[in-house]
Amino acid sequence: MKNRNYKIVKVLIFSILFLVSLFANINQIDTQSNIPKKSVLSCTNFAAAINETILFGNNEDGNFGHYLREYPLSSQMFYFPAEADGHGCTFVGWLRDGYIRGVQGGMNDQGLCYDLTGIPEAPMISHPENPYRIGGNWIQYDVLRQNANVSEAIDFLQNVNWEGPIWYQWFFADSSGDMVIVSPGPNGELAFTRKVAGEDGFLTQTNFNRITNESEPGKFNWQRYEISTKMLNEIRNEENLNVTAFNSILEAIHFNKKLGFTGYSNVFDPINQMAYITFLSQFDKTVAVNVTTELSIPGYRAIPMTDYFSQETIDAGLSYFKDYKRRTAFVFVGLPVIGTILLISGIVVASFYTIRKLKRKKTAKN
Repeated sequence: MKNRNYKIVKVLIFSILFLVSLFANINQIDTQSNIPKKSVLSCTNFAAAINETILFGNNEDGNFGHYLREYPLSSQMFYFPAEADGHGCTFVGWLRDGYIRGVQGGMNDQGLCYDLTGIPEAPMISHPENPYRIGGNWIQYDVLRQNANVSEAIDFLQNVNWEGPIWYQWFFADSSGDMVIVSPGPNGELAFTRKVAGEDGFLTQTNFNRITNESEPGKFNWQRYEISTKMLNEIRNEENLNVTAFNSILEAIHFNKKLGFTGYSNVFDPINQMAYITFLSQFDKTVAVNVTTELSIPGYRAIPMTDYFSQETIDAGLSYFKDYKRRTAFVFVGLPVIGTILLISGIVVASFYTIRKLKRKKTAKN
């Protein structure tokens, strides 16, 4: 009987240790994947230019805290036709309560494209003498409205008084093939990672500062960067630089196997003024949007991305999204509850047999 009780306690202890180890490893995998619970910025942007072909790609990845995690159908295309105050432009993002709350990237009718990635917050030196102030202005809108190319965008940003720290970096590309990543530098000023103008090549960025290499703890930032770099290097000629190739890269680096999801993906063609949109990781169902046609319609418009897709594609995307929600619920709710129950049960059982054993010893002595 004693041996049997000992074995029961031993099995319980080993079971508890196993579950604790399993849960710790899952949390470690999540940390290494750069998907912390409070993170909402986990995107990757890249662009490539060969001869007369230029493409710009982006994944809108997210997890806990991201608005699209709760409302995956709220992603939108925003259209602002050209007016006296500037160029026509389109943006990708989402609405919240009927208002524009997320404008992550865009392209104007001159071929200037941009997107953003979140990085660790960096302090900036104040320049009150600069004419443009962040407070009260919509800088993403103004950048596309007022600038036609990368050089003009750089000049614009150098005349901004940032009025505080920056927690993101910009990526710009234009119809000439010029590209630049704009990061907060270690000296409190903007720093630039620029492709050599007029030469074929590419740039890619994710959630680490391209100047300081600083990132949130974890390695998946670098994995996304390394995978995209490798795949972009394999595009050797203009014929192979196409939307299919860019979608392959976007699919390879999005959160399809991790505890996260991709709300939408986009590929901009600044020369032909085309936007290629993918909804909730359905990369075999990408749709082409003629931006010139959309901007020819007068007045500002917000069009749900789902308007461009079939119901079958929407349903498939939502099925993927629901699977993601179930996985996160199991890992971050189910496993802790199960582990806690087993831990308490193990302590109770171990305590019972320990007390029983002590009583027996006491009885034997008497």
